[in-house]
Amino acid sequence: MKRNDFTLYLDNGEILKEIPAPIRELYTDDRSKVISVNDNSHSADLFMYYCGISSCREGYSWGPAVREHFLLHYILEGEGILKVGGKEYRLVKNQGFLLCPNELSHYEAGITNPWKYAWVGFHGLNARSYLELAGLSKQNPVFTFTRGELLKNCLLDMVKSFEEYRYGATLRLQALLYMLFSELIENSREDIINNKNVYSKNHYIRKSIEFIQNNYMRDISISQLASHIGLNRSYLSSLFKQFLNTSPRKYLSQYRINKACELLKDSSFSIVEVAGLSGYRDPVVFQKFFKNVMGISPNKYRKKFI
Repeated sequence: MKRNDFTLYLDNGEILKEIPAPIRELYTDDRSKVISVNDNSHSADLFMYYCGISSCREGYSWGPAVREHFLLHYILEGEGILKVGGKEYRLVKNQGFLLCPNELSHYEAGITNPWKYAWVGFHGLNARSYLELAGLSKQNPVFTFTRGELLKNCLLDMVKSFEEYRYGATLRLQALLYMLFSELIENSREDIINNKNVYSKNHYIRKSIEFIQNNYMRDISISQLASHIGLNRSYLSSLFKQFLNTSPRKYLSQYRINKACELLKDSSFSIVEVAGLSGYRDPVVFQKFFKNVMGISPNKYRKKFI
């Protein structure tokens, strides 16, 4: 379904002017819906290019490529990987990421639990300033949202605006874009104000994930992780449960299995080598755990891709 353009007629029936619809449904299927905004004339301060929602297939990826505007993704379900600025981030539900103009980036859905996300593309004279107020930048592209369903509802309302508004859709989307920024800014400010030790809870989660990403191939323990970021193990576990809905140990194990899945697609690595590179010293333990998580052995998984 596409929104019809508006046509102005003369008294004799001749077409005077055809006016493009302010918003259009660019694409829709059982997994994705993309809405394009054709009229950005209402505000140079901050304006939207498009918005959408997608339930990605296993391993679906975009890039490496660049865009000419800002693009914000927010994860509604599942998990995936973002690679940008020479860093890799493994992200899950209630986290999001910012892609900045002219910055090379790559992101892909998880293999065992691919993400579903909503997104919005935007720009404007003050877009960068608003992002900075929300604690987002090229140097800090990832966030965790802790204010319930507010951000999710805002993004979903953007997509629904196409069906629910005909004449005021553009202004509706403009209002929702400002609402989205107000939620992001509030989320960022609350996190700073509520932190008694300067470092935010988001900071601890980010540092934990960074430690796992840099050391998963080594024989690390959760106690070492907690010690590295300066928390006791119990409090660290409570933060993982609060923000990621899992335990540090399960997150580490899942990260290792995801890495193993990537390595198994390369036939130059033996199963023993894949086990070691994924952080498992005992190949037998690796194969048993892999089958328990994936439902098939590493060898059978490899045969699906090679």
